[in-house]
Amino acid sequence: MKKKLSFWSNIAVFTLCVALVIAASFYALSVRQLNVIYTPADSKESTADITNPFCGFYKINGYVLAEDKTAKDADIWCQRSCKDTPYPLMLLEINLQNYADQDLSANALSQLNRIFKICEKKKKQIILRFLYDWDGKAQKTEPSDFYRIKNHIQQVSATVNAHADCIYILQGLFIGNNGEMNNTNYGDIDQMRQLAETLAKNISPSIYLAVRTPAQLRGILYSRTPMAGQSDEGSLASRLGLFNDGMLGSVYDLGTYDDTPLTSASEFNEQGTRSEELLFQNKLCQYVPNGGEVTIDNKYNNLDNAISDLSTMCVSYLNSDHDLAVLNKWKNSTYTGSGVFSGCSGYDYIRAHLGYRYFIKSSSLDFHAFMSDKASLYLTIENVGFAPAYRQFDTALILTNQETGKSRRMKTEIDNCSIAGSDQSEFKIELDVRSFAKGTYQVNLEMKDPYTGQVIHFANTGSEESATVSVGRLVIP
Repeated sequence: MKKKLSFWSNIAVFTLCVALVIAASFYALSVRQLNVIYTPADSKESTADITNPFCGFYKINGYVLAEDKTAKDADIWCQRSCKDTPYPLMLLEINLQNYADQDLSANALSQLNRIFKICEKKKKQIILRFLYDWDGKAQKTEPSDFYRIKNHIQQVSATVNAHADCIYILQGLFIGNNGEMNNTNYGDIDQMRQLAETLAKNISPSIYLAVRTPAQLRGILYSRTPMAGQSDEGSLASRLGLFNDGMLGSVYDLGTYDDTPLTSASEFNEQGTRSEELLFQNKLCQYVPNGGEVTIDNKYNNLDNAISDLSTMCVSYLNSDHDLAVLNKWKNSTYTGSGVFSGCSGYDYIRAHLGYRYFIKSSSLDFHAFMSDKASLYLTIENVGFAPAYRQFDTALILTNQETGKSRRMKTEIDNCSIAGSDQSEFKIELDVRSFAKGTYQVNLEMKDPYTGQVIHFANTGSEESATVSVGRLVIP
């Protein structure tokens, strides 16, 4: 017969079990405890001139396709043009006037192909414009038959699409003086819509399209409100932006705006007032690029007015040569606003803010020594430029062990296009710190453009020309 344990014996056994559980728990917690230390990098904005792709100043280069030229002639011309162009952006104008009443020949297309090949090799970012006129005589030099323009669009599309990586924007609809869609035989909005739709159908969805005025854009899309950002990716509405070669030239931007407010009864392609159209552009150009050239010295391009409107319009790119009277006025003006640029020339301020300009404003780490499996790194990136970036960049976090020199590279899901101009966004990056060896880690961020391979430089002091930008320091004891 088995003896039953006494009451006190049961208590002793229970107490021992509890003690073992507590001891095991403390041991488990002591093993799991990881008291990481994170120190954010100092964040100070620089005024340095930073060169990044798909924004800034550009130069114009023009080439006339002709039967008495060859691909070799185009090669020589393009090599020289690329060498003489100090900016990553190039406005490439291709004149088709010799083919106004005929199809483009194989020879003409081979010249075009060679130009794109050289630009691609040189990692130029092309703003492309096809036209029939450089002398203000488009009505005489354009095709006499409307269908011919559509044919030309279809003919060039295969060559354009073969080099879509280097072609950023296709401006205009092939028509008008200097390709600017004015003084044309085909200015009817229905004809413009047909040309825009032909471009959308034939030109790679990765290439942005652009028309001259907000009113033209609304008329082409049958919409009074900006549709970019709400439409299917690659559709005409999702990638149709603007270019303005009368920018800041008058209260009307030289025919871009009107003096009569829009109403619900207004035609889609009616022009609004300056204030209405600036607001329209501000909404639209969160998703599609806007740029052009400033012109005619007047109060609308005085420095304060210019900065305000360029920011509102989300301007990414400007002609570096036109209008010199305006550009020189900016060079001789002083920016008196707040911030690190106070005291700089107006030209330097505007140059630095065309397009996007990223700045790591702050960072922090959230990690519970016992409970957390992973640490959450919060990174606030400010875009102090006038506009978002419209191409996606590859972003990686690089953690380098300062004792061993070994680095761990982590691809991130940071969406740089989501950071609006004059705004900031916070991104969360998960770090599996429990898998890290003990040591002190330098935490840096690397952002690259997949087409050019160029590093996207940040405006943090000390990182203006570096391959990465410092985020902070992580210590794992």
